[in-house]
Amino acid sequence: MEHSFFSLPVQTDLARRVAPFDSLQQPAANRSSIWFFDSPKNDTRLTINTNLAFMHSVLLEGDVSVAGYDIHPPPRSFDSNGKEIQIKVDAIVYRHGGGVEWWNFRWNQKRSGKRKAHAAEHDPENVSECAAHKTGATYVVKTERDLLGKEILFDNWLTLCAAITRCRGHFLGREAEEFARRLSLQHSVTLGNLLAIPKIDVALMLAVVATSLQRGTTRTNLHSQLVGPMSLLSRVAS
Repeated sequence: MEHSFFSLPVQTDLARRVAPFDSLQQPAANRSSIWFFDSPKNDTRLTINTNLAFMHSVLLEGDVSVAGYDIHPPPRSFDSNGKEIQIKVDAIVYRHGGGVEWWNFRWNQKRSGKRKAHAAEHDPENVSECAAHKTGATYVVKTERDLLGKEILFDNWLTLCAAITRCRGHFLGREAEEFARRLSLQHSVTLGNLLAIPKIDVALMLAVVATSLQRGTTRTNLHSQLVGPMSLLSRVAS
């Protein structure tokens, strides 16, 4: 049986709408890339203003240690030597277990020469790092170098996130039950075999598989093999 996933929006979908013109009114330097991304991990639609932020966000979707993340959070006020300052970071990442990280996205640039002590003290990166530490968070700078070697992983999570999003709001119980049954009978199974099970909905089964990979209850090779019929899925020991 096949489902049609093209339908008029219902009232519950209105909260997922974004305001694209808010991003268009930002400075030209930030308008080069604007992404509207449905994040299964956050269960919301995100407006992302740069390529670096978008690509790192997609990779966060597949990081099983990440409980959720906030892209472009509002500025926070902090006291710096008796003066109130506004700190703005590009993302806040929440890890399972309570860890919090403040991320900024930067294109890697080699800095030549030594900076003066006064300049270093007032460097925005140093100020943000100090503010993060005051809240118990870890400060992280992510660049394009952190994406090297992750091209296939990025492509796979684009596919898997889309699979989850397309089936949002649909009942997945039958496919989830069949998926669990197959993995209980055998240690591993190919995605092609799962999608060939009679009377299952292919789109719903793919969403079940994608969700299990995101939760870390199932694993497959996502780093060097594109998701497809030959993807071998296996259970992760709890």
